[in-house]
Amino acid sequence: MNNLLKQVTDTFKNKWSSEPEVIATAPGRVNLIGEHTDYTGGFVLPVAIDREIIFAVSETLDNTISGYSVDYRNEASCTVGSYDPAHPVSWFRYVLGVLSELENAGHPLQGFRFVVGGTVPIGSGLSSSAAFEMAVLTAIEGLQQFKLSDADAALLCQKAENDFVGMNCGIMDQYISRSGKKDHAVLIDCTDLSIKTITMSTPGYSWLVIDSMKRRGLVDSEYNRRRQECEEGLKFAQSVFPERNIQGLRDITIEDLRPLKKSCDPIVFRRIKHIITENDRVLNTVEALQAGDINTVGTCLYQSHESLRDDFEVSCKELDMLVEILSEVDGVAGARMTGGGFGGCVISLIKNTQIYAAEQAIQQSYKPVTLPAGTKAEIWPIRISDGAHIIKKA
Repeated sequence: MNNLLKQVTDTFKNKWSSEPEVIATAPGRVNLIGEHTDYTGGFVLPVAIDREIIFAVSETLDNTISGYSVDYRNEASCTVGSYDPAHPVSWFRYVLGVLSELENAGHPLQGFRFVVGGTVPIGSGLSSSAAFEMAVLTAIEGLQQFKLSDADAALLCQKAENDFVGMNCGIMDQYISRSGKKDHAVLIDCTDLSIKTITMSTPGYSWLVIDSMKRRGLVDSEYNRRRQECEEGLKFAQSVFPERNIQGLRDITIEDLRPLKKSCDPIVFRRIKHIITENDRVLNTVEALQAGDINTVGTCLYQSHESLRDDFEVSCKELDMLVEILSEVDGVAGARMTGGGFGGCVISLIKNTQIYAAEQAIQQSYKPVTLPAGTKAEIWPIRISDGAHIIKKA
């Protein structure tokens, strides 16, 4: 039993004087490449990681839902059917959002009690919210003995975050938390929701995550503005190419950029440019990973970061600093920011023999003046894991 599972289980026993009926887990994720392309119908290439949310639950005989977070060390409750998006306990809103969407989808609920805990750093860009939502859904599935398809589960949790929490995210985070496969990346086509598992031929190399320790709340950031700018870009492209059936930015090619640039708003054009070139980089990365072409993978990572920094403008000084430090370490194939941006993590593909050198370089050179004195980046190799599943069912 891992430490988190023991902590959640022991807390449940102490809190509720009984064993949980169902324990579910859902992983966080790292997106290897394909940033801000999911909500525009493009391609993404995430992996599920060995950072997780664990949700332990048992049904009760009344209509009260009560829960405790071992991370926040507080309790929250509501009545079945009374789901308040402005609930004073912020973490509880993610539970309520999933429950609300379950009832909307025809799955009536009854009272239950739960304990939840996690190892996905909140605000790090590793998708703690999607893992939380998927852990809740998976536990309720086990409790009530039904199971949604991976796509339907992802859509339900995405809807909970879009409509209930107020974060206008795409489908990627919830989908990879559900459909992740150990030791594989998952290529997701966000237009038709088809997925393809990708074998990664990178012997002698590891994926390293570096947490900048810069936190951001996407609901309060410019994330939603970027999505609006992409929608404006789509409308503009449809007006420039009225003879074509352009349903999404996915339908625009790199060759279309030149005519679009002539009359498009400069900011909106840069957003379009990022989306179109990023989709191309995802497909190139898939081919390179399967072929073991480390150099091309690394080049795509660096190009992605430059595009996110300059065209989509969602990077920040801390992330840029980390990428710059890594770029000067021998054996680092590539690095880029991962996640929604404005803080969070960098991901890097690095030769195993150079991991220590990279760690030393970051410890020595990463001293952002924007964070409290003494702030140090957290660094860890990731293990690519399976998606959400039931750990225990009584």
